[in-house]
Parts: sequence; C-alpha cells; structure tokens
Amino acid sequence: MLNLTEPLPWNLTHHRYCVVGVARSGTQLTEALLNYSIGKKFDGVVTLEDFMNFNTAYFANLDIDENNKLSFKMVTDADGKLKMAANRNVEQLPALGKDWIDKVSRADPTQPLTCRIFLDDRLTFISLVDGLEFLKKQNFKFVYVNRNFEHKILSSYFAKKTMIFRSGKNSAVLDVDIPELKTMILGRYLMEEHNKRVMTNIVGSHIVVEYDELTSMAAHLDETEKKLAFGIFNEKQLPLDPYEQIANSDEVKEVFATFYPNMVNLSSQLLGANR
Repeated sequence: MLNLTEPLPWNLTHHRYCVVGVARSGTQLTEALLNYSIGKKFDGVVTLEDFMNFNTAYFANLDIDENNKLSFKMVTDADGKLKMAANRNVEQLPALGKDWIDKVSRADPTQPLTCRIFLDDRLTFISLVDGLEFLKKQNFKFVYVNRNFEHKILSSYFAKKTMIFRSGKNSAVLDVDIPELKTMILGRYLMEEHNKRVMTNIVGSHIVVEYDELTSMAAHLDETEKKLAFGIFNEKQLPLDPYEQIANSDEVKEVFATFYPNMVNLSSQLLGANR
C-alpha cells in the first residue's frame, strides 16, 4: 500500500506546478497526486484544472479575495454534474479567459497552485506559447507526463468512439477503422513533437514522469485513500493490454509495427530539415 503521508518520489520542493501532456496521458492523475503531495508541505493548495481550456472557464468559478487568495469551484447541479451558468455563452469566453489571467496574475505569490495544460488542446482562450510564458512568470514549475504512444493513441480512439472520457471502465469492443487510425497517428505525432519543442524552448528544464509509474502508485491505494487523495478518482478505463478489446487486433498491431515507425523516421527527417 502506498503511504500517502510521504511525498511523491519526485523532487517536489516548490509550491506551484503545471502538469503538461496530451489527452489520455495521465495528466489528471498526475495533478491529483501533486495536489496531495504539495498539500503535505503547503496550506491551501488550489488547482486551476485545465488552465488554458475555455471549457474550464466556462464551467468554473475562480474567485480572488481581499487578501489576493484564489479559490476555485466547478459549477454543478444537484446531482453533481457540470452545468453552465445561465448567463454565460460562447461570446463571453474571451472575457472569461481575460478575467482568469487577471486573477491569477494578482494572486498572492506564496499561494500554492497547480494546473494542467494539454499540448493538443484546441479549445483555448490563450495560445500555448503565451500560456506557458504566463505561468512561468507566475513562478510555476513544469511536470511533463510521458506515456507509451501506442497505448495513448488507442486510449484516445476508444474515448472518441465511445464518448467515455473521464471515469469508469470502458468495456466496448471495437473494430478499428485503419485509415482513420493512421490519420490519427500522423496528426498526433507531428503535433506532439512540435509542441514538446515549443514547451522545452519556453520552460527549459522540467520534471518528466512516466504514466506507468503513476498507475502503479494508484494501484496501491485503497478506496479510502483514493477519495482522500483524489476526491473523485478516475478509474483506468482500458485493460493493461488494450488489444483485448479490439476486434481486428492483428491489423492494428501491424499498423504500429510498420506504418508508425516508418512515419516516425520520415517525420524526423522532415522536422530535422526544417530546424
């Protein structure tokens, strides 16, 4: 059993961290573990959730008090489901984003904060470059979450097809569309490689954590510890071997055995030529 009274096995001596990754890589789990660990050292840690995504601003209330302390809560209905405030609409999102930036910039610099940024997020009110630079100025340090590319893609494919993104096991058995999978692989790889370079150029040195390390930690928690550390714990959706739930598994394995490495080699040559 994991002893949650001990800090994480990362060098966490700071009070503000931003978790960076892509969808289906364990960013939410990482942020939850960070919150708990930082909370052992600092009082009043507040998470800003998916910082750049306007859906977070849309569904959340971020307040700042007379002492410049931030507080954050999601807007939910009586059943605990997210709901949008009646007076908010798409046209208001730029103003909401500007309000978030203003409040975070005015926050007490000693207040411990965490947040997430998705490198593949398109629904933003601020660019990736501006978002990273802003958080760096607010004294955030950065944690990059790394996950096996093949499993990350398959997890994304299942989530997209079943619309199950956040919690509960996904028991669907799918017949994967091979041309669609290849398109996803190509687009995702090029986007990730470009944005990882952007991130490294802006933030410099950063902590790298592995997805398997995170899930190993979570596997040692009992239900009480999960609630204590995470509040609402997001259960791993697919089995360790996702091919158990793929009807045409041999075809998909062949894509990752041949198409993917060939694509990586060609892309690396193109990216290297454009440096």
